[in-house]
Amino acid sequence: MALPVLSKKQGLVLPQALHPLKNRNFSVFWLGAFLSNIGFWIQAVGQGWQVLQLTNSALLLGLVTFTATLPNIVLSLFGGVISDRMNRRYLLIGTQAIYMVTATILGIFTTLHIITVWQIILISLINGIFSAVGFPAWQTFIGDLIPQSELKQGIALNSMQFNLSRVIGPAIGGLSVGVLGIAGSYYLNAISYVAVIVPLFFMHPIIHQSAQKASESVWRGLREGLLYAKARPAIQLALLLQFTIAFFVFPYATLLPIFAGNIFHIGATGLGVLNAAAGIGALCGSIMIVMLSRRMENGRSRTMLITLCMIGGIASIVFSLLSSVNVALLLLIVLGASTVMVNIITNTFIQSETPIEIRGRVVSIWIMITFGVAPFGTLVAGWVAQIFGAPFTLAVGGTVCALIVLLIIIWRLTANLSFTVAYRQKLYKK
Repeated sequence: MALPVLSKKQGLVLPQALHPLKNRNFSVFWLGAFLSNIGFWIQAVGQGWQVLQLTNSALLLGLVTFTATLPNIVLSLFGGVISDRMNRRYLLIGTQAIYMVTATILGIFTTLHIITVWQIILISLINGIFSAVGFPAWQTFIGDLIPQSELKQGIALNSMQFNLSRVIGPAIGGLSVGVLGIAGSYYLNAISYVAVIVPLFFMHPIIHQSAQKASESVWRGLREGLLYAKARPAIQLALLLQFTIAFFVFPYATLLPIFAGNIFHIGATGLGVLNAAAGIGALCGSIMIVMLSRRMENGRSRTMLITLCMIGGIASIVFSLLSSVNVALLLLIVLGASTVMVNIITNTFIQSETPIEIRGRVVSIWIMITFGVAPFGTLVAGWVAQIFGAPFTLAVGGTVCALIVLLIIIWRLTANLSFTVAYRQKLYKK
């Protein structure tokens, strides 16, 4: 770990990895985002319970989640263009206000006992549409608050607070449903957005984005982002690895109820323990990336991505073969850590490699793959598990992930060998 750094201005001793927290704008934004994300998870628990009460349908429960992620497939790339064309701070204020309003509406409808599942699905779709615009702005706004030299630490810290809220939020959500009712979950989430919106009004980014010319068409702006990624094989490799682990390994989270009920026989309480283990792994992975963020040079980032994807694939295979719950919990910690670490490293690498004036468009490609295309892996996994069983599904997914990574390793070794041979031949001719 890097040695602590003394801040003379604030009198704080912070490790280098936590250096962005000395920035007042970033620290306030980080805390507000943490509180808001806790509210998000509180609502997620209450809303899921409400859908089951209204319909007793797992299909409709999945449809609510799917409608929230569907816009990322269609609109994320355009959201990246918008985040580069407009002031990201204003975009965030607008989108967070929309989320506050939709949460309040759901709370009021629940209080008046006029809520229906189709209203929930419609509002999930509305939130998804605005998320497709707001998420690229959210991710790239970190780079507006801190210097480029601290970007990696800032992105890692932002992911850490999200995963910390993922551990705390559902626990609070379960309690709030019992104490305040489902409507209370919606109201708590609505209030939580104040922690982000109010600071944004008074925040002044230290790095101002060089906005895309308004005269340029949206299509031209979109094309520039795609061409930038196309011209950089390192970004393409990172996106491929991100897709591989998200599509073939991450569906383990969707299949955990089957393992809890039919394989480990530990019931709903045991399912909560399995999910908690994955959440703890995700949090530990986030903290590890924060600690290593200053050492993640470009070459090392790619090596870490390849290693983590291979670990995730192997862990998925081993988990599918287990009959012991205790060992399964350890494997879930590994799975949670590896999937989240790949996510953070890919995001960090892409933002570090992309100029700020085009960053939103390139990051939107990562968003589309991670939160738009890759979730179809859960649908495929559910279909395969229905026919062949959950263990077989995870074993096949882990195997495919490991094979793809193995092919990438072979390709890189071959490319390096060819380059070395060509270089030596050139020296010999001289």
